[in-house]
Amino acid sequence: MNAREKFNRIMNFKDTDSLPVLAMEPYEMEMQALWESQGHLKKGQTPEEKLGMDSLELIPVNFGPLPGFEAKKLWEDETYRVETESMGGKVKRRKEAPSRYYGYIDHPVKSPGDWAEYKKRFAPCPERISFALKNAAEKYGKSENPVGIHLFPFFFRLGFYAMGMEYFMEAFYAEPEMMHDMFSHWADFAIGTLRPVLEAVRPDFVTLTEDLAYKGATHISPDIYAKFWLPYQNKVVKLLEHYEIKLISLWSAGKLDGIMDMAVENGINCTWPIERASGADPHALRAKYKNKLSMAGGIPTKALIGGPDEIDGALEDLMPLARQGGFLPALDDMVLPDISFENYAHLVGRLREVKI
Repeated sequence: MNAREKFNRIMNFKDTDSLPVLAMEPYEMEMQALWESQGHLKKGQTPEEKLGMDSLELIPVNFGPLPGFEAKKLWEDETYRVETESMGGKVKRRKEAPSRYYGYIDHPVKSPGDWAEYKKRFAPCPERISFALKNAAEKYGKSENPVGIHLFPFFFRLGFYAMGMEYFMEAFYAEPEMMHDMFSHWADFAIGTLRPVLEAVRPDFVTLTEDLAYKGATHISPDIYAKFWLPYQNKVVKLLEHYEIKLISLWSAGKLDGIMDMAVENGINCTWPIERASGADPHALRAKYKNKLSMAGGIPTKALIGGPDEIDGALEDLMPLARQGGFLPALDDMVLPDISFENYAHLVGRLREVKI
């Protein structure tokens, strides 16, 4: 079986003989540069290429603002750079590690009036699809890797990038009409953008890219999730169900327990990366949701920092779940510079050896 067949079988609770070896999160840019400087990777070579891993093949659909915001440098000194990013915010980055140490210092939406202008950038149009739809079924049908679509940004990320965390959180109480309009507009935009793609090709999975939680809890209350997320998220989920998408995944780090009951009851049947440091427990999730929830991730970043014995222990802990089906062991976060190439290669080798 190829990686796509293995992925679909294990994530849909069917028997398979071995695991696909996948990174469920992107690679940290600083880590890539470090491994290149150490001679482990050639310039521009990915860890998947070097280590013979499988990969997620993402259908390139642009859900960002169009017209896009011009990326430009606004200010810099010896240590920091301030620049405009793609969603319109202003970001201060530390030059030595720009993708790890940064913070937003301004956001484009500060009022309902700002949102009324900002939302004009989110409308379905042919320019959002950078491939020929008429050839999509053949192109992606031949892929030997799992094929999917990331709905990025989904509601939480949209609000955070557009408004900043403080205003976004306050607005559910101070500006509820604006928040309903924001989520309603984005759901309709996502549906209009997705429909022609799904008419042409059936991905194996679609992720709602959120990051709704942190260590120990969700950023929002269950009540807010029920009032603001579900009415509009369900419209997107129903579209995906109509096109028989097998895996509808909530992509979020953190501990999601406070909203997971509602998510599962409303069509979410998968989640990753199951971040162990946040308190997310794949064993507890399996005991509660059985085959209603597939998962991926669960191998703690600290085990990769710790070395081979800790990696082996973490993998052994997860093997009962993998053998039940509906669980794909993978690193539970981005690969950070704290993780050595040797330790990552050890994990990849162990995953390749697993027999279900």
